[in-house]
Amino acid sequence: MRQRISPLIVAAFYALAVPANAQTASQAPGQAPSAGDAARLLADFQNFGPHRAFVVSPDGRASWWAGVSGPDPAPAISAALKRCRERTQQDCKLHIVNNYTVTGHDWRELVPARSAGAVDIGRLRPQPYWSMRGPQLANGLIVWSHGYMAGKNSTESAPQTWVGQFTHLGYDLYRFDREWIADWASDATALADAVAKAKAMGYRRVILAGQSAGAWVSLAALQRGAAADGVISIAAAHHGTVETMRDPTRARSEWQHVLEGIRRGPRLIVVNFAGDEYDVGGRMDDARSILARNGVEAEIIDAPEGFKGHGAADSTFSRKFGACFAAFIESGKKQPPC
Repeated sequence: MRQRISPLIVAAFYALAVPANAQTASQAPGQAPSAGDAARLLADFQNFGPHRAFVVSPDGRASWWAGVSGPDPAPAISAALKRCRERTQQDCKLHIVNNYTVTGHDWRELVPARSAGAVDIGRLRPQPYWSMRGPQLANGLIVWSHGYMAGKNSTESAPQTWVGQFTHLGYDLYRFDREWIADWASDATALADAVAKAKAMGYRRVILAGQSAGAWVSLAALQRGAAADGVISIAAAHHGTVETMRDPTRARSEWQHVLEGIRRGPRLIVVNFAGDEYDVGGRMDDARSILARNGVEAEIIDAPEGFKGHGAADSTFSRKFGACFAAFIESGKKQPPC
């Protein structure tokens, strides 16, 4: 099993000379796009997670869209084509869907709902419509655990887009989907068991990552002995909003209990935002002191400037912090702005 973005696509985009600019490309009148711009745009696209699509106009201008929720990539494709058409006044062509090259073909003929040979790992399932290398060829496995929205099934929600930093490094992408919070301890234990299964299958490295309840269950799995190599926790939460908590001290004490159970070995990134309605306060101080006392390598990113609220880890956040996330988890290297 191999990722399907062909190296030949890079040469194709050199020829198209697409100008790079975030999710869409534009150019000044009379200005010819350069090959260097094309390479930068494609590289930028590959650092963002699913669902995603990359399209190109007949005159070589491109647009892309990433981080779209839903059962399949169709909305991401529609958004990328619409943006390209609006900017270029031309009918654009689809070249990449998620991590498959589809140039000149109906994407549904080339992009299967499940990557060939990708099996469930305990309660983990492969990211839909995403090509996997498999445990023997992948550089590792990153497991995304989503948060919850009241009254909504989040099992088709997109991973935060910075996970693309890891898939670009050759990691397979799986999901730990839980429709509702029913049995918290069982979820954390199931995630820890799945890590052991993934390692037994041959995955050399396993990274757990999540937002809100997904961040909490990732840390709790580590507390329960998950043999993960790293955890990325974004705005961890488990007890509802502060406004609705009967006893905010319980949320703080259970947070401390989870951290106390984490021992030296895996690298941790713990992110918390200002103005988070789920945050009882003081938790980043807890993380600094407890993890340091336990000898855990950790990056604590507390109230980063320009990002506010429980759901602040948007595409701008991914662009700013994604590379330093990967550098720290992979090698322990601390680089700005982490």
